[in-house]
Amino acid sequence: MPNQVDSRILIQAQQKAEASVPEPYRRGYNQILAAGLKAMFSDKTFPMMKEYLASIKSPQDIPQVVAHGIIKLLSIVFNASQGKLQLEASGPASIVLMTHALDYVEERMRMPIDATILAETTKAVNQRLMHFLKQATQLSDAEFQQVLQGNAKSVGSAPAAAPAQPGVA
Repeated sequence: MPNQVDSRILIQAQQKAEASVPEPYRRGYNQILAAGLKAMFSDKTFPMMKEYLASIKSPQDIPQVVAHGIIKLLSIVFNASQGKLQLEASGPASIVLMTHALDYVEERMRMPIDATILAETTKAVNQRLMHFLKQATQLSDAEFQQVLQGNAKSVGSAPAAAPAQPGVA
């Protein structure tokens, strides 16, 4: 299971995401990341990831295909955890998981990842993550906005603070 990303631009994105994790969510972040990497690169699921990423035919496809895959991966990880993972830690964890997928695209598929593709993919991941979190928490639009702004107490199963969103373009 690859744990290292080689590209300087992707390493910087990882470092920025990791630095954004508040201490109370560090354990949750590590759990999501470990479960996500295990799911991404296990012998059972890695062939599915490769097949899915094979749908990338040009650099313009990368942001949407990778973002969709990362949110699907998070959905699988959260469902498997039966609600035991911290939603608050999903923002930075999704970005780091994204960098692993982009590293695969760059190294194995020979498609260079530049700052523009990274920014577009980060934006797509963050947008899809917000949609996923809104569905996962089953909050109204108004309640979800309160959570995102950090103004909500604990609302149902909603996170009490906004998930960190490093690199939003």
